[in-house]
Amino acid sequence: MLATLLAPTLGLTAPPLQLRSHVAPRCRLSMKGTPRVPFKYPGMQEPVWVDVYNRMYRERIMFMKQYIDDNFANQMIAVLLYLESEDANAGVQMYCNSFGGESKAGLAIYDTMRIMPFEIQTINLGICAQTAAFVVAGGSPGKRFALPNSRFAMMNPRIDPIYDNEGNPQVRIMQATEMKLEVEEVMRDKKRMLEGFSKFSGRSTELLRMDFSRDFYLSATEAVQYGLVDEVVGSKKPAKDDSLKLADVKLGSFVSKDEQKLVAAPPEEAPADGAADGPQAA
Repeated sequence: MLATLLAPTLGLTAPPLQLRSHVAPRCRLSMKGTPRVPFKYPGMQEPVWVDVYNRMYRERIMFMKQYIDDNFANQMIAVLLYLESEDANAGVQMYCNSFGGESKAGLAIYDTMRIMPFEIQTINLGICAQTAAFVVAGGSPGKRFALPNSRFAMMNPRIDPIYDNEGNPQVRIMQATEMKLEVEEVMRDKKRMLEGFSKFSGRSTELLRMDFSRDFYLSATEAVQYGLVDEVVGSKKPAKDDSLKLADVKLGSFVSKDEQKLVAAPPEEAPADGAADGPQAA
């Protein structure tokens, strides 16, 4: 402080005061882009790095991991149709961690799942809300699973606002008749989803209509009791072991016939004279 006051008198320039923050800076780690893994195509000598999700598609493993809109629904439908053309008998595993999206896009995915000739196993990894919960519940009977800490957010269909290029909501100007038609269409989607949940869970539509008077959440165990999934992926070994049950749910198992993994170099052959592996005393 004294040096700062005397600096103008002595013709000196006082250094600027530096305020030290007692709060440690946060270390933010972010993964840019999609992880890539090595894969060797049949007939190739060297492996190439491919998108991990595309790699899993070759093993008939699909991920529903984002907001469900028309573009994402078209991608999921295209993958299902390709897998049908590749092998119409082998099943598909679909892992879901999505906070829902557009009702019609989700219904399009479900309708495509319903006409597929193979079984589709669905697993809730974290949160499945609204349309995503409908897709998980629409998996093949007996093959609908949820991880212990996963949640289901049961939400009613709604009219999503329209946003401009800057992300600001726009006011929709419409006549009363047009507004009435929009509301009737949303109620039709709700009726369709309630009928689907009734088929999946065995509950009556009247009871479901009472439940959906407000949005509500279900834990994994409650989802089993509600009829959305068939089983919670629990422990396979005794309680002291925290390993998950992987009897039917093959988490990331790449076991197809066309598997072309990188393997370690073969071990060196043992000596032909039956010599021991380690050094021997003379």
